Amino acid sequence: MNEMRLIVDPPARGTWNMAVDEAILRGAADLGVPTLRFYGWSEPTLSLGYFQKYEDRRQHEASKECACVRRASGGGAIMHDRELTYSFVAPVRDSRSEETTRWFDLFHETLIQVLATWSIRAHLSGKPQADSRQEPFLCFQRRHEVDVIVDGNKVCGSAQRRHQVAVLQHGSVILQQSACAPELPGLEEITGHEISAGHLIDRWKDLLKSTFQSTYQEVPLTDKELESAQEIESVKFAHSDWTHKR
Repeated sequence: MNEMRLIVDPPARGTWNMAVDEAILRGAADLGVPTLRFYGWSEPTLSLGYFQKYEDRRQHEASKECACVRRASGGGAIMHDRELTYSFVAPVRDSRSEETTRWFDLFHETLIQVLATWSIRAHLSGKPQADSRQEPFLCFQRRHEVDVIVDGNKVCGSAQRRHQVAVLQHGSVILQQSACAPELPGLEEITGHEISAGHLIDRWKDLLKSTFQSTYQEVPLTDKELESAQEIESVKFAHSDWTHKR
């Protein structure tokens, strides 16, 4: 990858954040270059994994009054509050290739290296032991082998959504504990390090650029992508039929 587009967005509503990721995914082949995007959330928002039942959110008392969106990717529910979300979209020849699966390791391993610059020891979870019990509602209480772990706590997880000619990967890093998910400590509570989203972005994007052997073009969404995102938000992510579909 010789060139990537970099977008650092201000906090926005959850439906818009999801719509922008999908608009970039749909237009990736036309754009022709990967897009790395960092963003935040303007209010505490619970995002359900694509396959989760909406009614299951009732089992999580602390987030019951929060805004709720349904992601297009799978996995458990995520409380987006005092955290950083990234997304990475790239056109591909084969969306099921080993290269795209490797993105999980690439992003998580570079995050581990970045955290080490704050003297934080992190590692990949490794293959979890088989468990016949139902998986927890919250993503950050689940374990997958590429999750990033600090002192026994999951601090970053990611998921993918594949199109035939492009792949979207997005994930979250918990910076601080949220009152809407008090069972999940953030990096500050675990390590004592207060890391801002801006500082994490600065160090992470530089390492990702080096890892991808790429250069960045800091350019915003195209007019076509903005138009697409507005339509996607209206007919999909902001629509109750999508949110309550399961």
